[in-house]
Amino acid sequence: MRIWVAGRPGGWSSEKTVTALKRLKVDCRLFQLSECEYDLTGKTITWQGHDLSKLNGIIVRKMGDPADPLTHLRVNMLYQLENNGVRVFSPPKFIEAVNNRYNMTRLLTNAGIPMPDTIVTESQETVFDIVDKWGKAVLKPVFTSKGRNMLLLDREGPYRLNIKQWEARQFSPYYIQRFIPTMHDIGVAVMGKNILGSFSRVAAVDSWQTTIRTGGHYEPCKVDSRILDIVNKIIDLLEFDYTVIDFVPQGRDYLVYEVSAFGGFSGLWECGIDAPSIFAKYVFTTLAVPRKSSARVR
Repeated sequence: MRIWVAGRPGGWSSEKTVTALKRLKVDCRLFQLSECEYDLTGKTITWQGHDLSKLNGIIVRKMGDPADPLTHLRVNMLYQLENNGVRVFSPPKFIEAVNNRYNMTRLLTNAGIPMPDTIVTESQETVFDIVDKWGKAVLKPVFTSKGRNMLLLDREGPYRLNIKQWEARQFSPYYIQRFIPTMHDIGVAVMGKNILGSFSRVAAVDSWQTTIRTGGHYEPCKVDSRILDIVNKIIDLLEFDYTVIDFVPQGRDYLVYEVSAFGGFSGLWECGIDAPSIFAKYVFTTLAVPRKSSARVR
């Protein structure tokens, strides 16, 4: 069996996935979609002379830097590979749907998934008005990962100058979300139709973000029925093989921050769950035996 990984050479998640697949005695290589050649007339995708249509499956761990405007175009290669009979994990339709934060939020809110108040606008003056009204808000790039390039706007601070400086580095539209004060959020990893595990990201004392990149750390965390109900709604809404759904507590309820296009493994790993190996076995089994529908998570 031939299962390759589209990811980043040297990247922890990508390399762990490759290692796990090789332990299953499959032909596996790590490649970058940015290095592939797409012959639109011949309908083939090649990497270093290898015809990727000959593979049984491809696990997508990274398509490139989310801030790179070319990254979201690479999903077209995944669609072509799928059309050529290669099983892509997760399906290109899912990756395309949620890799764009704007589109992801539209899909989730239209389905009744609770999220923080969110406004998208191309008007800088509208952003000023929103911060004046809300007091605090978070400005997020449409394409981002691990909290990069997010900006906390505070009515009591020089937020107008901050917005102008942010605009010089980013593209419109402005995606602005009401700030939810919390020292932790929750990640729920879902594989197929089952919860693989969950964890909490705890912020550093001096940070408004919970990301590990800004000094946060992981802790084990169990989910309750309120989170489980939302997870099941997302499972019904989107078809994926693996994702991490980020939740933030608000009072006695929970809001969804995002559904990840690829889903990280490190949170589970730090909590004692070998997610790369479990997912590699899931992919191997899916390709070896036709996948059957299963019941909702419990």
